[in-house]
Amino acid sequence: MVPSVWAQETVEVVRAFTNRKAIVVEYDLAEDADLVRLFVSLDGGATYRGPLQQVSGDIIDVKAGFARNIVWDVLKELDVKEFDNDQVRFKLNILLKDRWPHETFVTVNAAYSVAPQGSLGFSVGQVKRFGWFVSLMSNGNFSGFSADGDCDGQGFLPDGHLMQYTDEVSKMRFSVMAGGMMRIKGPWIARVGIGYGNRTLRWKTTDGEWYRNTAYSLQGIDLSAGVQLHLKGFVISLEAVTTQFQNVEAKIGLGYAF
Repeated sequence: MVPSVWAQETVEVVRAFTNRKAIVVEYDLAEDADLVRLFVSLDGGATYRGPLQQVSGDIIDVKAGFARNIVWDVLKELDVKEFDNDQVRFKLNILLKDRWPHETFVTVNAAYSVAPQGSLGFSVGQVKRFGWFVSLMSNGNFSGFSADGDCDGQGFLPDGHLMQYTDEVSKMRFSVMAGGMMRIKGPWIARVGIGYGNRTLRWKTTDGEWYRNTAYSLQGIDLSAGVQLHLKGFVISLEAVTTQFQNVEAKIGLGYAF
């Protein structure tokens, strides 16, 4: 489904009459409009001036229907004492409402940081003008939720003791988030999210125990910000994700909207 995007159309106006010191322009509107701008010609339509500023009435957020009207305070707008009524013409420039559909989307995501840690996952959500999404990411290793103890970046325990380690390491990345979306313009959508994130690096000792390296492990709040592009049913998303504002990863998603 291909929506019409911020369509503009120019309409000649034929119904106009004086109302005290103002001129009332009547028009019919087939579709809802965000903005209606009025232009005037004093030479039979050869040239137009505008958009006119001294106007009121149905000019902003106008619903479709008959006999919509704009009141133009001509004496405030023009320094013209009199003009030939037969030569006066009006036209409208109409900015139609955004007609984007309500879309449900699914994307498959991949993320990578300089930790280094990578992860895969998915996002699902819905969006029209505003929307929502949820996202789940993991590298398939969930062992980082537990550890036999903590060590620093050099392997020392909090009491200063240095353990003997093997070459085995365990890296875990887990993230679950939910967020909001807002269509910026046309197919471009901004998205921000918040949730829980865990990045854990564990070292295995010669005794078979696993110690969490606190220099390279983080858990807490995950925040994300990015954009999403919907193009003929296909979806591309690009995001930056941070855990506790201490690590940043790039995240890309590819999917489909229906």
